[in-house]
Amino acid sequence: MAEKTENELIRPANWWDALPREGYRNLEEVATGQGWYSVYRLDPRTLVIYEDGQFDENVSYLVMGSKRAALIDTGDNLGDIRELVRKLTTLPVFVVNTHRHMDHIGGNYLYDEVWAYDHRASREAAALGVPHSLAKDIIQPGSFRKEVPAPFYPDSFCIPPYRVTHWIADGEKIDLGDRTLEAIHTPGHAPDHLMFLEKETGYFWAGDNFYTGCVYTHLHWGDLDVFIDTYEKRILPRLGEVKLLLPSHNDPCARLEVLKEMADLAKLARKGEGTYEAGEKGIRKYKGSCFSLVVGADQAEK
Repeated sequence: MAEKTENELIRPANWWDALPREGYRNLEEVATGQGWYSVYRLDPRTLVIYEDGQFDENVSYLVMGSKRAALIDTGDNLGDIRELVRKLTTLPVFVVNTHRHMDHIGGNYLYDEVWAYDHRASREAAALGVPHSLAKDIIQPGSFRKEVPAPFYPDSFCIPPYRVTHWIADGEKIDLGDRTLEAIHTPGHAPDHLMFLEKETGYFWAGDNFYTGCVYTHLHWGDLDVFIDTYEKRILPRLGEVKLLLPSHNDPCARLEVLKEMADLAKLARKGEGTYEAGEKGIRKYKGSCFSLVVGADQAEK
């Protein structure tokens, strides 16, 4: 049997068949008067901003305190997330990035205040943005189930550069007034990756270290060994403080046991054991209960 291409391995032909996602069924949907983003209320001061019209199914979060609000990630730059957020809060808003991959920084340029972890990778993304030659992956055929809002220029679509106004340190407390988010450096998927924990609510913003879809370590800057180490030393030890996982794709997840399952699957992949689907250039896709892990050829059987 011929090996699958990377797209065939990670992009189901009819990806929208998985919708609606389980994590939204018990959440209140917020009317916003626009059609690109679906907005849900986790609680009166925490909103989920979901791009369910494009394959990445990006999820941003608006976390509102008494003095200001943090917007965790800004998506693909397909809709105007700033205009949407202005309808949702009158608080001053700043961006906090989980990491520098293009599907998380697309709307950063719209904001005057952007926070990110200090790493060469995040500084490169801020300075250069993402050119059309790479960003066009977001808009490739089969990516959409909704019409992209105008104005949209597919022949020149890109992620503009942006200015980071504050470089986040590992363990830094992000003060929103009467709410505090702890930034936790969690590399592996990306070297600048951050997760955020709010102890009072038990919300754990997972970024791309977990979501109900294909999690990758095979991309540029990804490292399976570091991913495993992060899980064992920085994620699993915090589970006792967590009540709800809030990933940056697909949907929220209350099944905290999936984090231990992900760690075990990553260690299995590292040993080259278990069952997997093979893809081009030696990449492998390992399936978990509600997620998959895609690793590179040079990351297994070491």
